[in-house]
Amino acid sequence: MPLTPHPDELAGREVLLLGLGTFGGGAGCARALAARGARLTITDLRKEDQLGESLTMLKGVPFRAAFGGHHEELFERADVVIVNPAVPGDARWLDLARKHSCQLTTQVNLALRLVAEVPTVAITGTHGKSSTAALVHHLLRKLPGRTVLGGNLGGSLLEGVANLTPQDRLVVELSSFQLERLDAPQAWPQIALFTNLRPDHLDRHGDLASYAKAKQRLLAFQDACGLALFPKDEPNLDDFAAAAHGRVERFGIEDLRPEAWGLEPEQLPWTENYRAPALQLAVRAAIELGLPQDKIGESLCDFEGLPHRLQELPAPAPYRLIDNGIATHPEPTAVAIENLRTETPHLSVVIGGHDKALPLGELPNAATQCDALHLFGAGGQKLFNALPSQAKKSATIHKNCADAVGCALAELPLSAATLLFSPSFASFDEFRNFRDRALLFQNFCAGFEGLSQKSPGDSDAGAY
Repeated sequence: MPLTPHPDELAGREVLLLGLGTFGGGAGCARALAARGARLTITDLRKEDQLGESLTMLKGVPFRAAFGGHHEELFERADVVIVNPAVPGDARWLDLARKHSCQLTTQVNLALRLVAEVPTVAITGTHGKSSTAALVHHLLRKLPGRTVLGGNLGGSLLEGVANLTPQDRLVVELSSFQLERLDAPQAWPQIALFTNLRPDHLDRHGDLASYAKAKQRLLAFQDACGLALFPKDEPNLDDFAAAAHGRVERFGIEDLRPEAWGLEPEQLPWTENYRAPALQLAVRAAIELGLPQDKIGESLCDFEGLPHRLQELPAPAPYRLIDNGIATHPEPTAVAIENLRTETPHLSVVIGGHDKALPLGELPNAATQCDALHLFGAGGQKLFNALPSQAKKSATIHKNCADAVGCALAELPLSAATLLFSPSFASFDEFRNFRDRALLFQNFCAGFEGLSQKSPGDSDAGAY
């Protein structure tokens, strides 16, 4: 029995969706399955009152509900089990499914059966994959036909790729959770793009080797016609490049030539050196799928980027408020601090959350350059413990994220200052996901009035 059936083969079959989730992907998958005639059951460890938003998206969709836990009879009845990416490989529910001879697959695998002939750029990496995917999508939208962006960015890939043809294009971002179960058509994807590889999700994968193995699976189905794109200065990806079945191209900072596209460096979507290779890789992928050379410059100029990725929020002069809520890993925060430190006379940073047991790397050293650190959660405490004694004087530990953000805004000085929200740790201690946490920061910032909210006699000293 093949691992992944074609979605059209699910009509009339008992299909169990294992994990509804809260990002909208599970709900979209359920809609797509029901539309193809599957006899659908949805189960989730969360109770119904914890799934309100997702259930709202399922109004009018026929399905059986089994919330608040999984039960063996669900697997006894199921023919096919669609596994949510959040379900770990050692979950006993997967053993139950195998015991009852269920076909195990994912909605990504189902979606790829529908688009086997659609030109595709598939993107993965530890950092920068969402921004890179969004840029590739933006560049390809200039071409005739449809260009769909999906995958780890949210929503349902199975629902999103409906009715795509070989004259269209797909840009898909894939996480290690999605890749470790990847079952793709042969010769897929036409282009595989890797941004970088750093230790991450070790609480799920155990070690860097296992995490890398999941990421490398993106190359497993490519053939000699495929193209694999890598940054030059990423030694962790050397083995990936050596294992590629098709063409391999690598780009570095020195390869970025904005003048070739009729642009000045400041006109590029992002100007930080560490992001330059990803920009070059995105352009190369778009060219491979047909973007004319003379359209690159104008396409790059009007790219606005994604929210929560070093996003500048409206702020009264002379302040800067920066939402980097996507950062659930120490490294992006360390790099962001290094870059911002040269641009502002005062830098305050909010960091904290659930500790994923990742190494802090350069974050403690970078944090010593901050004028104020507002820390929360187990991650914030971990960083505080790693700080040199002198740097601890500039740090405050708060009881939760909201307190940290509120205090950080209130204690900005009566002068030019930058506040960076870059949590560096996972969000699951307080929030459903990183977006909810970033939206909390944005909501606080929406009410920030800067200098006008302080009287001349107010102190700008933090509670250190």
